[in-house]
Amino acid sequence: MNRHIAKLVLVAASTLAALGAAQAAENKPIRVGVALSQSGNLADSAKHYFQGVELWRDQVNERGGLLGRQVELVVYDDRSDPATAARLYEKLISDDNVDLLFGPWGSASAATAAAVANKHKRVFLNSGGASEQIQERGFKYVFQTAAPISAYVASIGPLAEQHQLKSIAFFGRDYAAARDMAKSIKKIAEDRKLDLKTTEFFPAGTTDFSSMIAQARQMQPDIWVSVGYPNEAIEMVRQMKASNYLPKVFIHNGASIEDFLKSTGKDSEYVFAMSLYEPSLKTKGNPEFVKAYQERYKAEPGYYSAFSYAGATVLEAAVKQAGSVDQEKLREILTTLELDTVMGHHKVNPETGKQVGVTGLLAQVRDGKREIVMPLDVKTMDAVIPMPAWDKR
Repeated sequence: MNRHIAKLVLVAASTLAALGAAQAAENKPIRVGVALSQSGNLADSAKHYFQGVELWRDQVNERGGLLGRQVELVVYDDRSDPATAARLYEKLISDDNVDLLFGPWGSASAATAAAVANKHKRVFLNSGGASEQIQERGFKYVFQTAAPISAYVASIGPLAEQHQLKSIAFFGRDYAAARDMAKSIKKIAEDRKLDLKTTEFFPAGTTDFSSMIAQARQMQPDIWVSVGYPNEAIEMVRQMKASNYLPKVFIHNGASIEDFLKSTGKDSEYVFAMSLYEPSLKTKGNPEFVKAYQERYKAEPGYYSAFSYAGATVLEAAVKQAGSVDQEKLREILTTLELDTVMGHHKVNPETGKQVGVTGLLAQVRDGKREIVMPLDVKTMDAVIPMPAWDKR
């Protein structure tokens, strides 16, 4: 009898312990790991990217959390270095044992981090890497919520056709995303019968763009297209003005960030911004996102912040649909998940995980604000081409 009672007590204790462990797991925060540039040459743009994730975390926690659990971010500084990013994602997976992974800012770091995640069969939301090469490596656990590079330049061809522009020159920062863009520009030039004057890449850290300006002055392209970071766009504009040079159209993705407008002031007028997002877009949840972002950060969101916020929205939807953070369930759901976000319609190619739903925009700076000029069905203002000369503004 005593033995029987002892056995019952043991079983009851084990059951209570198991229930306690299960309850503790239910109350434990869902930890989302991310490494991104808090120092190094990408720190300025990565700051805006992080703000989108940070805002989402606070909003989801105010709504009661994810699966009833609070969301906690585990954040490391990859120092704008792809090798460091890879090591940090190893740490997030193997040492920190985070529940979910969120991609870093920048295609180079996203590529190395994605390889680590895929090796461990961990779902990886590529929300900060636009390079299409990341999604062309046979990874089964990597899903791109960032718009691919081809989306950035999709509106350049229609703009050239509408305004009878005949030639184009490309100057890009030497990294994977720029090389992807150069391929897209070449195809646009071939399809639209544009004269592609040159394709040139400059190394990271370049601050002197005088040789490119000299080339452009000689070649006289109608359109100058550059891809890189806001500080490079700022320097290009400053040096163009100093040398009294201006193409008919100057396009740079960095011009879509508030830092560019603040730093260049009136000199930013009429510059074209490659953008994947603008606060004026009539997309799902965008008015609420803009309002919340402005209240918290005292500025309108740019596309860096929208990239991460949209990615987090996709992650949240996948977890809710899976009902857990089980990686195989999440992988299966993310393969076919379609969702409207602040950036537009999220959809990936099920074979590659490459983003195919989000389309690109061209905006022009007018009176200190970006106005959408392409595509025509979402424009907020007509484009002014050619850009007025420096002394005629």
